[in-house]
Amino acid sequence: MVSTFPLAAAAQTVDIDKVHRLPQVEVVHQAPLPGLDVSVEEYPGNAQMRSDAQIERSGATNLADFLSHSMPGVINADIQGNPYQIDLSYRGHRLSPLLGSPQGMSVYMDGVRINQPLGDIMDWDLVPEMALADVAIIPGSNPLYGLNTLGGALVLGTKSGFTHPGTELDVSFGSHARKRVEFGHGVQWGEGWHGYVAGTWFDENGWRERSPGHLGNLFLKLGRNLGDTSWALSYTYGRSNLMGNGLLNQSLYDMQRNAGYTFYDQTRNRGGLLNFQLTRTITPNDQVSLVAWHRSSRRNGSNGDVSEDWAEWIEDCEKPGTTNCTNPGAPGYVSHNAVFNVSQARYSEVGTTLQWTRQAGAHQLAVGAELARSTADYDQYEQAAVFDAHRVTQPVPGEDLEHEVSLRGRSTRIGLFAADTIALGDITRLSLSARWNKSRVRNDLGHPTPYDRESFTYSKLNPAIGITHAFTPAALGFASLSQGTRMPTALELGCADPAKPCTLPTGLQADPYLKQVVTRTLEFGARLRPAEGVQVTGALFRSVNNDDIAFMRSGIAQAGFFSNIGKTRRQGLELSGRVQRSNWDLRASYTYLDATYQSSGVLFGPLSTAKKPNTFHPGTRMAALPRHVFKLSADWRVAPAVVVGGDWLAVGSMVAAGNESGTRPKLNDVAGYGLFNARVSWQVNAGWKAYLRINNLLDKRYVTYATGNEDAFPGGVVVKPGEDMGSARFVAPGMGRSFVVGMRYEWR
Repeated sequence: MVSTFPLAAAAQTVDIDKVHRLPQVEVVHQAPLPGLDVSVEEYPGNAQMRSDAQIERSGATNLADFLSHSMPGVINADIQGNPYQIDLSYRGHRLSPLLGSPQGMSVYMDGVRINQPLGDIMDWDLVPEMALADVAIIPGSNPLYGLNTLGGALVLGTKSGFTHPGTELDVSFGSHARKRVEFGHGVQWGEGWHGYVAGTWFDENGWRERSPGHLGNLFLKLGRNLGDTSWALSYTYGRSNLMGNGLLNQSLYDMQRNAGYTFYDQTRNRGGLLNFQLTRTITPNDQVSLVAWHRSSRRNGSNGDVSEDWAEWIEDCEKPGTTNCTNPGAPGYVSHNAVFNVSQARYSEVGTTLQWTRQAGAHQLAVGAELARSTADYDQYEQAAVFDAHRVTQPVPGEDLEHEVSLRGRSTRIGLFAADTIALGDITRLSLSARWNKSRVRNDLGHPTPYDRESFTYSKLNPAIGITHAFTPAALGFASLSQGTRMPTALELGCADPAKPCTLPTGLQADPYLKQVVTRTLEFGARLRPAEGVQVTGALFRSVNNDDIAFMRSGIAQAGFFSNIGKTRRQGLELSGRVQRSNWDLRASYTYLDATYQSSGVLFGPLSTAKKPNTFHPGTRMAALPRHVFKLSADWRVAPAVVVGGDWLAVGSMVAAGNESGTRPKLNDVAGYGLFNARVSWQVNAGWKAYLRINNLLDKRYVTYATGNEDAFPGGVVVKPGEDMGSARFVAPGMGRSFVVGMRYEWR
């Protein structure tokens, strides 16, 4: 969407010729459905928006990679070592595909919230990337975007035959046997009819050891525009088979940075989304928007883990006076050093959102309601196993795959919202909004049977206020204060008892009550246009989470529990700028983030003991969040058909998870790093373009995350009875130098 009359232009007497010469600017939705729309410049916060053309020119591997390299305030952690299992954080709030990661962002695609029901996770592999028309980040705790909008909302819009007629085809090959084919085709016919189809196929061996990945998705849309009425029906289907082999112990990383600790950690996803959108203009001042959807998905996972029983036995064998630890017939002897875990999850959701907007003089009013009901069925199985010489988990023949945990979760959410954007003269806009949420979660939990039922109900009224003011035609200021909430997920509510730690991907049981997270965000800043083709934006923000939720590790494996940890705070500064000249396009951004705990407590983990607890106090830095991030991107048209470009990412040091207290110097901080990516494209003719992209051109060795744990495989060799299973640093290695070469065809 575009607008030709930004608010800053109204700070001077309007001249028709000047208005016609104003550049077109992007428009964002202040709510998930269209109708309450403003230009990016008029939004009372540092909203960011990118088009499909900008995504394509960036050379990013996928959507998550584009966000981390191009959007201020966004960073990634490659914890799983797979490009479609990336952990993102925005202003210190996470958006992750991993069950157990406390989420802090909501994700919408064409008005539908697509966070998964069980853990509010984000499945990057199910997003139809070729069908994306635009991507926006709406900052802060905007209540109109509903639950889980703590740090912000990621808003995805898709293409249609009306907006993107023609054909696109992209074929590329790259390092590690990476292959990718994408296509899109839009058509228009008859009286307002339009259709669009897009698809992606991706296959690679993976840069980490034994980490192949495969995925495919298909997007279909049919619609019609008839004057006052427009509608569209779309269907998205995706499936994937991804290997993400997780963190690597430091000793192995020093020997081989692409190695894996243990194998295999496999995730197989399937998902579909059927979405109907309707917009009708009732009168010149009244518009109604409706979205109704049904979505379902399946996630099957399997992974090998170190056996807790074996780890305890190894520790006992280290004690003085212990005998017969190497005798298989001795009492207490443990022969199986691994556990093979299998999980199955099924999700489904049906819902609708209705919104009415009215233009009444200086007021732009909106009133709406959302109703959604979801189900989440989860089962977890366990089998005794051993690690072979290559650390691959091998289930023990004859041992049964035991059904350990069963969950049948049901949740209902209701939202009522209202908003008013008021024009206080030609140069000032005041935005008022509020949303009331009520959610009910019912879990039937069994081990696997009989089932115990637990039910929780949460409700909250969240308000927001924002203002924008054009001081001059080239300077606009904004400020906002907002509140958002996140209710605990079925996963967190089923795993909140310290006495009964769960195994993630997850073992669950009836547990204590968790409080919902309430976040308040204050933001103010300015947008400047000091010269033709120059844009500068700056914003200060402070976000405070009350009753924040964290996952507490309780042993060498993935066992742990969720707990409210009191108050946390994320505050900082965002600066960004863009300079456009005839042959140059230059972007730069800097983010300062101070993320700290504001309460006192203990963060449980494998290395947090009664004698040496990992404590936190007001002012303690949160792990895995760098204070300084700098991004630079440049493209230079060296000839009419040739563009050379690149981007530079510089990330400051971070605290290692498990060392928030600073009492474990062996873990160290995660060192800062800088990465440079290069790209070149050649427009062969009007339709065809060839391109080459080189990521991490200087082959920088770096890690994006670190934590501490006991090491069962120092140097890749299994610990033997009587040997010390000492504490070690585990890291998420960054990918080395890689390249992609491809051809792209476009016809409009």
